[in-house]
Amino acid sequence: MTIFLSLMIIVMLIVVTAVLKIMDDSGAKSKVVTATSSAMSSELANYNRLIFDRYHILLLDKNASGLGEGALEEDMEELLRVDLGDDFNVESVELTSMAYLMDDDLSEFKYQIKDDFKYETLSYTVDKILEKTGGSDDPVDDEDINEMEQDISEGQQSMEAETEEAEAEEEEQTEEEGEAKQAEQVNDPRDTLKTYTDAGIASILLPGDANLSPNSISSSGQATELPSAGRSSFSFGDIDTDFDNLDQMELDTGKSSGWGTNLLTNVEAVMYGAECFNSLTDEKYDDTYLNLEMEYIVAGEDNDGANYEEVVNDILLIRFGFNFAYILTDHTKQEECEVLATALTVEFPPAKYVVKYLLMGCWSYIESIMDVYRLVRGHSVPFWKNSTNWITDFESLAHLSELESEATDDESGLDYKEYLMILMAFQGEDMYYRMLDVIQLNVSETGAEGSDETFRMKNAVTAFGADVSVTYKGSEINVHEDSGY
Repeated sequence: MTIFLSLMIIVMLIVVTAVLKIMDDSGAKSKVVTATSSAMSSELANYNRLIFDRYHILLLDKNASGLGEGALEEDMEELLRVDLGDDFNVESVELTSMAYLMDDDLSEFKYQIKDDFKYETLSYTVDKILEKTGGSDDPVDDEDINEMEQDISEGQQSMEAETEEAEAEEEEQTEEEGEAKQAEQVNDPRDTLKTYTDAGIASILLPGDANLSPNSISSSGQATELPSAGRSSFSFGDIDTDFDNLDQMELDTGKSSGWGTNLLTNVEAVMYGAECFNSLTDEKYDDTYLNLEMEYIVAGEDNDGANYEEVVNDILLIRFGFNFAYILTDHTKQEECEVLATALTVEFPPAKYVVKYLLMGCWSYIESIMDVYRLVRGHSVPFWKNSTNWITDFESLAHLSELESEATDDESGLDYKEYLMILMAFQGEDMYYRMLDVIQLNVSETGAEGSDETFRMKNAVTAFGADVSVTYKGSEINVHEDSGY
């Protein structure tokens, strides 16, 4: 009986000891897991505050301000030693399975824009643009073009018949009458326009108080390190401002079609860009590397001047299409162009109808110049033109500033920043990459509070794992934890 009881006690002691050991090991492992999770949270708390405050994006620089990825592991080891105490010996910490902001075509960046940024109180929204424009993004449709070509064809046929009769009578004209006809001189507004386009329309339209940055991407030394490096950009192309080729003019009127779909596809990013980045007419921060940041997101050029010029040309093209669409419906303006075309084609009357429409295109472009002149000065411009808000004539280029004072802002029209939003949407995926370009340049190049000259977007992490090895009373404890924003 004594032997039996002794054996029972021994077994019970063994079981109790084993249970206590298991509980101790389990408690130790739980403590290591908790300490690891806490250490990872501490690391994630070291997010770049400048980026979060201005751009509402959470990210961790795995390069630790130039100290290297090993610095994060060393920091976690120190945190674990403090949390675990002397009973534990931290053998190693290895960071694994890092999720980068730029992974999978910037999926994490897009996620944070969509889910973490709040749009309820924004001044500039895609809904407002669509409301003001009626969602119309096709200024001159095929029916308008067909009617124009039919009018030209019928007019030329009629004119050719009249010309044959005129040629039969021309032989009877006296030499004095012929000389008088040749003496008639008419100024072609297309020649006047050319003097302005040769001088550079964008520079002529630039406001005197415009704040263009002297910095350039090439001088930053980061041209090949920016997220958008190696990517191409979308461009409408230039308008043929000679207005001597009807086919080319028809193509130019429709180049900007389709922006409504792009706006809806990129709705969150477009509104995010309008809220977080500077533009010519809206300076949010005075310590940025490029001052025209939205313009850079649109054009992707080397400096503010080049980006401004590209944006102006693109807005001119959008306005040109809609202005031409209106002038096709204004019979008074058409008659004025026809009278001028008659005088310009006196030596070859059948060309009158083609020249008439080319002059209408020229006039539409002059109106577009006035539109952009007002837009870059902070005014809003009617999206749809009519007889009361059309403000130019063929002589308007000489006195744009006078016309500006005569025009009034249209609450239902778009302003410069809203046109930038339309142009941003055309960039598609490139828009996201250039946003990251701007953020990287502002953090690494400007010296703003919270900046870091070593910061690069390629090192931006939004989540990571940690493999931790710890010894406790001679036993090895290995844990793996994942954490992120």
